[in-house]
Amino acid sequence: MVSWPLIVLVSFIIPFITLPVFIKYLKKYNMGQRIRQEGPDLHQHKMGTPTMGGIVIMLTLILVIIFLVPYNKYIIWSLITTVGFGIIGLTDDLIKYFRKRSVGLLTMQKLFLQIAFALIVAYCVQQSTDLGTEIYLPFLKNSINLGRMFIPFIVLVLISSVNAVNLTDGLDGLATGLIFIAMISFALIAYIQNTWSVSLFALIVAFISLGFLIYNFYPAQIFLGDVGSLALGGALASVAIFTKTELFLLIIGGVFMLETLSVIFQVTSVKLRRKIIFKMSPIHHHFELCGWKEPKIIIRFWIAGAILALIGIASI
Repeated sequence: MVSWPLIVLVSFIIPFITLPVFIKYLKKYNMGQRIRQEGPDLHQHKMGTPTMGGIVIMLTLILVIIFLVPYNKYIIWSLITTVGFGIIGLTDDLIKYFRKRSVGLLTMQKLFLQIAFALIVAYCVQQSTDLGTEIYLPFLKNSINLGRMFIPFIVLVLISSVNAVNLTDGLDGLATGLIFIAMISFALIAYIQNTWSVSLFALIVAFISLGFLIYNFYPAQIFLGDVGSLALGGALASVAIFTKTELFLLIIGGVFMLETLSVIFQVTSVKLRRKIIFKMSPIHHHFELCGWKEPKIIIRFWIAGAILALIGIASI
């Protein structure tokens, strides 16, 4: 059996070594980022930066789990969930590339695929594992049984997580760094629960993300793409589901939640009041338009994520 430290080290090394080659390949075929018109003008210089880096994250995860990690149902379902959402994101990215536009799948198309896949995962997980239908409550040292509401709840957690990470992936390294922080937190929670397999999966994803972050931090040499952000969102939801700490995502993933809420509030305000709340949403763009430099926003959001992660761990 391969030791945990070696598995984690390999998880970091593979993206660290392979990404420079992948970046050259993407540049060769002009597979670069297309900036959306409604985005801030400050991002126009990022046009053409290689994207779809999430492919390396997914392939690394697959290789590490297949060749180094002993079989475990929770790990396999976490892998399936991560890769499944990643494939939806990859479809979106490829449509953008081949049709040479900044929008891939239409919103309703993407949402339909996400919900359909989430339903399949939720049903299969309930039927094929001993997970049960209970979830833990933060701070209360107690749990509640959702019964028949478990599958709809899991679908909501999955959809919320993948789209929250996707919305947060708007600044260089922001989402990747927050994923690293969150995954380390859930690895610790799973370890405390003696859920060793989930702890290992979280550590693998954390250090794959760290290897990617070296090339993704400001100024980014490569972006996650939807393939990366949706895959990481699926991985994040998986570890929360298999530790029964779905509600803890609201704390540990508090920055992701803030980013999502900023979009919801902005859209609602514009539709109902015809007034904006933020200069631009998600909220990281608001701070950009307030004059904050991108690295300043990223690091402060990481600090906020780390503080929230500590609060989440303390609430176990």
